[in-house]
Amino acid sequence: MAMNLRLHVSRLDHIRDYSRARHIQFSVIDLDKSNEYPANYVCMLPLDPRPRANGRAHSIFSKLFGNDSLEFAKRLLTKALKTENDSDIKAEIEKRLELLEPKPPVQVKCIICRNFFEPRWRKQKICQECRQKKYVSQK
Repeated sequence: MAMNLRLHVSRLDHIRDYSRARHIQFSVIDLDKSNEYPANYVCMLPLDPRPRANGRAHSIFSKLFGNDSLEFAKRLLTKALKTENDSDIKAEIEKRLELLEPKPPVQVKCIICRNFFEPRWRKQKICQECRQKKYVSQK
């Protein structure tokens, strides 16, 4: 099933929603179907195209492209970024690309040994080694 897919980015100025200053819509289109939008519409590009942890797809995009949906979304967005001229749309595409990048693990400095570690829970301030030493010495 070879398709000639592109990203169609459009600004929706006619929507009267005051919660957002601008509305930009990301549609995946197949140029083999037609050259005119919406006749060539395939699906919308979600903010997070990855399938859920349990493997089930949470959007039509992830159903269509499965495990490759993240890489495919990045390719579509980078292609659209190269061809787009509007600065607002370019900024929105860059935001989407930034959202798709993996986030580095959170590092916290231990209050006892001053070494950095990855906390297991939100407000953990002592690393596992110091924690074990502390509780072993109390027994």
